[in-house]
Amino acid sequence: MSDRMIPMAFEPLLLTVMKEMREKQSVFYVPAVRPKSAPLAFCGGVMENPVGPAAGPHTQLANNLVAAYAAGARIFELKTVQIIDGEDLPVDKPCIYVQGEAYNVEWSTELTVAQAAEEYIKAWLLIKVLAKEFDLGSPEGFQFHMSVGYDLPGLQSPKIDGFIETMKDASRSPVWAESLAILKKHLDLFRVVDEAYLDAIPSALCNTVTLSTLHGCPVDQIQAMITHMLREKGLHTFVKCNPTLVGYETARKVLDEKGYDYLSFGPEGFEHDLKLDYAVKMLTEMTQLARSLGLTMGVKLTNTFPVAIRNRELPGQTMYLSGKPLFLLSIRTAKLLSDAFDGALPISFSGGIDAHNVAQVLSAGIAPVTLATLLLKQGGYKNLTRLAGLAPETIPEQVDCRLLDRLIEQVAEDSYYQKEKPGRTVLRPLTDLACYQCRNCVDVCPNRANLPLTELKKAVHVDDLCNECGNCACFCPFGYTPYRDKFTLFSSEATMADSANQGFRLTDTGFVARVGEREITQLEELPEQLREVVRTFLN
Repeated sequence: MSDRMIPMAFEPLLLTVMKEMREKQSVFYVPAVRPKSAPLAFCGGVMENPVGPAAGPHTQLANNLVAAYAAGARIFELKTVQIIDGEDLPVDKPCIYVQGEAYNVEWSTELTVAQAAEEYIKAWLLIKVLAKEFDLGSPEGFQFHMSVGYDLPGLQSPKIDGFIETMKDASRSPVWAESLAILKKHLDLFRVVDEAYLDAIPSALCNTVTLSTLHGCPVDQIQAMITHMLREKGLHTFVKCNPTLVGYETARKVLDEKGYDYLSFGPEGFEHDLKLDYAVKMLTEMTQLARSLGLTMGVKLTNTFPVAIRNRELPGQTMYLSGKPLFLLSIRTAKLLSDAFDGALPISFSGGIDAHNVAQVLSAGIAPVTLATLLLKQGGYKNLTRLAGLAPETIPEQVDCRLLDRLIEQVAEDSYYQKEKPGRTVLRPLTDLACYQCRNCVDVCPNRANLPLTELKKAVHVDDLCNECGNCACFCPFGYTPYRDKFTLFSSEATMADSANQGFRLTDTGFVARVGEREITQLEELPEQLREVVRTFLN
């Protein structure tokens, strides 16, 4: 099977989402909720709560973003785009390994930059419609933030500059007009949304950008990128900082004390990365520039943390650490920068946010918070609902350094952050190609590529939406690789031929299934366990 995703066209996406909402009050198998209001004024707008997905596997496709909104997210950090994209961007697979702490070898979007812009536009329009039609919240109560990298020449290239301008105003994009036309074509789907509402949807998707820089990026290059975004693009700007700001000795000591002494990293990366004194000087100058332009300048904490691959967890030589151990480093990075600016530096936070720490981080004035690792664990997108419900009703306008000091002290003593002992995988014979003995693979897939057929107590893998990230395999209690072992739905003869999976595709006259070495086109010839699966799609 291909490890490249095939995004859904807007019309089937719209029809799928509306049908599921009407019938099940869910979006891509995620229950739709109206989250508790914990409003945050941010960069000239307001988000109904300060929780959402980080720039990662959950913000590549429109269906990812819409599912996250349904779960209660109101801040969306879109997956990073860069000048190298699509087929030109090598991504080793599997690229995600989440057991206890989490690792990945992915970085920017696997789509082309043009495809990424299309996905973000489709998601923006669909969320606006869902918010209004189903009263899930204020249509103005969420924010998209773009993320771009990794150097100034790349940002100034026609490809990335065009993307930035499209995110600032999508009205000139063909996909904007095409999607609006499809919405108007299907006005019969709506009871509240009308043509006037559609025409009034703002085409400005983003006024805020996160700058992602590579490890070892020189300070003058970072400063030039920030200046470009503030002065030339007029965007509220947050620069993503690396946890190496805490220094090698601190990082080694903090991780060792919590049982992560086996993590392999040396001082070299710290020596080449941005140092704290240079960061403070640069951020001081850049916040002054932003203030003179009426814009916000802050930091995003943090980037992931590179460690050596020692046990073949993932392909390659280096993988990027996240989850609980990253929180240990990220919260200390927040303390260093907050102390340097007496709490006045805006901080958007990601590294290791979960239900155990989200309320404390937000209460200390660090907001918004975005997450990735927790969404890759049991519960998946539903963890967004939980975290949104834990957000405090009020958040300080700037960082409370005393509360942050107290949090650091608590974390140092908290056994929650100790290294987890891995659970034991129970191997059992795979007797049903559409296994539904648990729902883990459905919930933890960021791309919604494992479709639950609840009435049949089965699940089907959707080939087009899968990029073979490998996360479902981390959580299969039976030791299988769901994206390879599950009965698979293919969209075409070509995608089916490109895969060794057992599965089927629909045709104008019925279906074609591959079971073992056989090609089957008649329902009665299918094994009983699969017959009803195919029948469901034929109906």
